Amino acid sequence: MRPMRIAVAWLVIAGLSTSAFAGDLHESVARAAQQQAQQPDSDKRMPKGYLWAGSALFVGGMTVGIYAFLHNRNGSIPRFNEATATNKPLGAAGLGAAFAGGTLLFLGERQTRKSATVTVDPGRVAVSKQISW
Repeated sequence: MRPMRIAVAWLVIAGLSTSAFAGDLHESVARAAQQQAQQPDSDKRMPKGYLWAGSALFVGGMTVGIYAFLHNRNGSIPRFNEATATNKPLGAAGLGAAFAGGTLLFLGERQTRKSATVTVDPGRVAVSKQISW
């Protein structure tokens, strides 16, 4: 019980004293604005079509694959030398659908990196795009 009290006391002391190291509010706001200006790609999101279709295909394919490979006609998990009791074609189809979903998620993420960034600030609108080959 004593080590726990010591640990709680240290956590309270550390939690209350960290605000002393924060510095001036004006400096903190300027530093946060500078860090956000350096990372313009953080607000890009994957297109919803890629996200939902890819996620649904991946989760559904993995579910069907696992069910087909582990559901046994004998009513239990397949054991050694019972590979013929599972539904291998359905399991392969499920894994294929999961692969297609993963490919859609990959392509959606790749599309996100290629899209332009639009920044709206008071008095200006900026559109930037990184071109690489």
